[in-house]
Order: sequence, then structure tokens, then C-alpha cells
Amino acid sequence: MKKSKQIVTEFLNQFATSEQGKDILLLNFTTPQILDISIKGLTELKLESDFDRIKNKQFDLVIGDLPFGLQTVTTDTASKLKVNGNWNYVLTSLRTLKDNGQAFFLIEPSILFSQQGKKFLSDLALENYFHNSVFELPEKLLYPETAFQPIIIHFERQKKDELFIGEITSDFEPLQNSFNSRTSSNNLATGIIVARESFESFFKFRIENEIDNLQTQYKEYNKYKLKEVALEINLTRESFQDKPNSIYIPKIGTSLVVADIGATTIKHQNLFQVVLNSNIVKSEFLALFFHSDLGKQILKSLTSGSFIPNINKSDIENCFVSIPSLAEQSLLILTNQKLSELQITINQLKTELSLNPKSANVILDKFESIQSPLKQLSSEDQILSLIRKGENKHIEFKETFSKSVDPNKPLFGKKDTEVEKSSLKNIVGFLNADGGTLLIGVADNGEIKGVEGDFFSTPDQYYQNFRNALNSKIGSEFYSLIDYELFNIDGHQVLRVDCKASSEPCFYDQKEFFVRTNPATDKLEGKKQIDYIKERFK
Repeated sequence: MKKSKQIVTEFLNQFATSEQGKDILLLNFTTPQILDISIKGLTELKLESDFDRIKNKQFDLVIGDLPFGLQTVTTDTASKLKVNGNWNYVLTSLRTLKDNGQAFFLIEPSILFSQQGKKFLSDLALENYFHNSVFELPEKLLYPETAFQPIIIHFERQKKDELFIGEITSDFEPLQNSFNSRTSSNNLATGIIVARESFESFFKFRIENEIDNLQTQYKEYNKYKLKEVALEINLTRESFQDKPNSIYIPKIGTSLVVADIGATTIKHQNLFQVVLNSNIVKSEFLALFFHSDLGKQILKSLTSGSFIPNINKSDIENCFVSIPSLAEQSLLILTNQKLSELQITINQLKTELSLNPKSANVILDKFESIQSPLKQLSSEDQILSLIRKGENKHIEFKETFSKSVDPNKPLFGKKDTEVEKSSLKNIVGFLNADGGTLLIGVADNGEIKGVEGDFFSTPDQYYQNFRNALNSKIGSEFYSLIDYELFNIDGHQVLRVDCKASSEPCFYDQKEFFVRTNPATDKLEGKKQIDYIKERFK
């Protein structure tokens, strides 16, 4: 498997190669070195003092790998800003850019969302240097030196109306093609065009997409900024006066949001008190919302990219929440109370069980009747959560398993072996990579279609048909790595297929080798296949 530094080097090297023969500047200031770009005629600088070598020179392409955490300096831009020292290197090198040139810099994400960063980008724009694209880098790029995750920001001298954003993966060719043609897809791995002003970070972008998808799944939910449902957002240096219908959000750390000030052990100086409009939202519901995985991610997104995670008042005011009707909120609050009571009962039974073994048989008799429906509900929620996250390296949607739903195909409405292969090759791809989940009965856009029209007669027959296909095209030796089950989701049957990573290469029909990349499944042949198998299964 390619390492993060190798992926980034190859991604940027593609641009350097396409500009070969032109004037290229490489700023390679970091230690240890991240980029290993070697192009004939390249001008490489390794020290700040090397800038003297390029006075009065201009370049078609600039690539900058710059150190982080430098002391602040004052720029000679219009606003005379104090900025991180590496940002000043960006300014200096941009001033060497030709009119049709472009530049790529590894830089802190805060350049996009901090006040200092926004002012700096505004000053650059006054000199006709515009950030037109932003790329998310692979995880652990700088590990083990640091867990800090930079981005790549791309500049040109002509401003584009919108921003191109993308996630750099080992299979970056589709992303690069979209970047070159300035086309948008529905996935970060293949590039998305967004409104320039709306984008602040990849973390926040994913959270807002998940909230939008939540509203699609639950049409009764409404999306608000917190300041739109808050009467007051307060800070204190001493203690808060308890106010009705309020929640308390930690400024730092990962403590839970509470609706009762008495339920927190955090000093009040480290909390926000948010007094809510009771005509829109109940404090118990909003605390419950922030206890969910989505709610926790929303709060985490407010601190993404910071060296010292800390939420400020502006962050809280502008964070998004999804809120159903007051009646729905009351039902959810009551359900949560009942689950808490059930948990207390379970804990009491566990405590007393060793002293009262006669109760064991009674508990076992009742257990299945209680657990089975709750397990089904939990599985449904998990699947809905996967759908909200959208397709990625570990999640794939297929509307059907064998029925053609493409009106432009000759077998429209009938069984089609190519449709079946499309699902099976994704399973092969997951097995050959690091696992994943296939949801059959879900369209590419996340709409739940169900498999009822997919020649579905009974669940047992559907399972048998699916198992036969696995046996025929993948092999019974991989059964232990593939779990599948039908679930009722919003009145439709969805087949969830969970695949574990295989320790042996898996071939479709014993001939074709597929591997899951992000967010596609690619067929590997020849040397690429041999190299991948050697590296992945060594």
C-alpha cells in the first residue's frame, strides 16, 4: 500500500511533469522532507536565504512544502498583517508567478477559516493571487513527527467563480481529471465544486452534508444555525444563573453537553450557556442531539485545524443543528428516559445475579423477546447513518443486485449479469483492500429504493440467490469474511453486506482482480496487479 508521502509526491509530480521544460520552482523547506520531486530544470530552494537566487525570476509552476509553527512576521501586503512565517514564504513565492502560472502549497487549514487567514487571502486577492482549489491530504502525512494534518491550497492569477475541493487518495487520477476540466462530481475523491464563501474546512463540509442528508431521511427535521434558535448565548467568569430551557456546551475538551447545569463538573468559565427558544426546541432534545455521533462531530468540527482546540462564541452561534417538531422532540426525550430506566434495571439485575441464580432462567427467557426488536432498531439506525455519510472507500450503494434500472440498456427491467457483477466486484474490491460495507437497495444519491422489485419473493429465496452468486463468482472460501442481512429501512428491504479484509487475494470468477479505492472499485491488471498483491498480501 502506498504511504501518504508517496501519494502526495506523485500527485504534485503529475503537475510538475506536465510543466516540464517550463520554469518550475520547488520550495522544499521541511525536515524530514515530504516531497521527492525531481524534474530536469527544476529550481529548488531549501532555505529562506535561497530566495536571493530567484530575484527578478518568474515561474510557471510553484510547489511549496513549508515548515509549520514558525514565529509570526509582518507582511508588506495592503493590511500589513502579522502572519505565520511560512505564509510570508507563500507571499514571496507567489510574487514570482507568471500571469498564467499556478502554485500549490502545503499549509495549515486555518488559512481558510481563521480571521487572520481570511484577511491574508483577501490581501493576496488584491494582488491578483486567488485560491481556486483546496485539497485534503491523506491521513498521517506527518506521522509520527506530528498528528497535525495540513492541506494543499492552489493559487492562480485569474479568479474562478467557485472553489474546487477534493480528497487526495492513492487513486487520484479521477480527481486530477476533474481538476483539469474543472468539473464537479458528488464525491470528494473525484472533486466537487462549491461556493467559495461557504467552504471553511473538509471536516465541516462533511458534517454539513450529513445534516443535509439527515433532513432528506427525516423530512420533518429542520436545519438551523444555533443562533437562530437561541435567545441568549452567555459566558461567565464566575457562575451561571440557571435559566429555563438552557443547554451548557464545553468550550474545551470532550465532556458531554448537558441540559442541567448541576449535571456538569466543569467550571462555569469553561462553558457556554445557550438559552433556547422554547417555541422551537427543548433543551433536553438538543442535549440529546449533541450526544449523538453527528452532534459530537459537529462540535469537533468547530475546533478542526486548531493547534489548541477551543470553541469561540462565533463558532457556537454559527454551528448547525437539525431539529424536528416539538411533538417529535417530546417523543425522543421520553424514549431516551425509558432507555435510561432500562439501563438502570439491567445494571441492578447484573449486580444481583450472582446472589440470586434462580433469576437467571427468567432473564434468559425474557432476553430474546426484548433484545431482538431493539437490535433491529439499532441496525436500522446504523444503516441510515452509513447512508448519510455517503459513498466512500468503505461504503458503496447499489440500487439493485440483479435488475437493470437503466432505461438506456437493452435489459432494462430484467435480470442483467452485468448489474450483478457490479455488486460482486465491489465485494471483491473490499476483500482485497481493508474491508467495507455494500448496501443493496440504495441509489447513488442515498435514496432508499429497497430490493422488493429486484425479483424479491421471500427473504430466504433472496438470501439463497445471493449466496449462490457469491459461491459461483467469488468462492465459498471467502464466506467467513462476508456477512449479509436484510433490514427494513423506511418501509423498504435493504441488504447490508459487511466485508472483512482478506488475507489472500480474491478474484472475480477466478480471473479478474478488483480493489477498492476511494470511492471506486478498480480493476488491476499486469504489473499494477502484481505489485499490489505483493505489497498488500506480503
